[in-house]
Amino acid sequence: MHPVLRRILLHGGLTAGALALIGMMFAELAGLWLTGSATRSSADSDEEINTSLRSRIPLTMALWGFGFVAVSELVIWRVRGNRAPESQKASQQTEQSQDEAEKLLNELLAQAEAKMALEAESQKAENKEQKTESEEQKAEDKEQNRG
Repeated sequence: MHPVLRRILLHGGLTAGALALIGMMFAELAGLWLTGSATRSSADSDEEINTSLRSRIPLTMALWGFGFVAVSELVIWRVRGNRAPESQKASQQTEQSQDEAEKLLNELLAQAEAKMALEAESQKAENKEQKTESEEQKAEDKEQNRG
């Protein structure tokens, strides 16, 4: 779908919906105002007028709003031109810079994990040495206590 068409449908639809709601409120206000103004000589009853207003005003406002947005979006597109390729180039450049940054972060993370693993290994080796030293010390203490 062309970006301009998508913008027209999105913005025009939202505008038409908002104007239809406002039109419903206007129709109710107009119906209340016209209820008391009907004369005996009028052929239409108040209910017919209210029904007519409730359907015509919101529909008319929605159509005019959608038309205005469609024309405005087309004029903007005509004046500005198609800028989609520039935005795609910019997004590709940001993706490449993010990829480089992600690679660097992954490399730093791998280095940090390797360093932590070496420290853990050295800790284990120190613990084993201390354990063997303490066992030797206990053995010597036992021999001294016997003798």
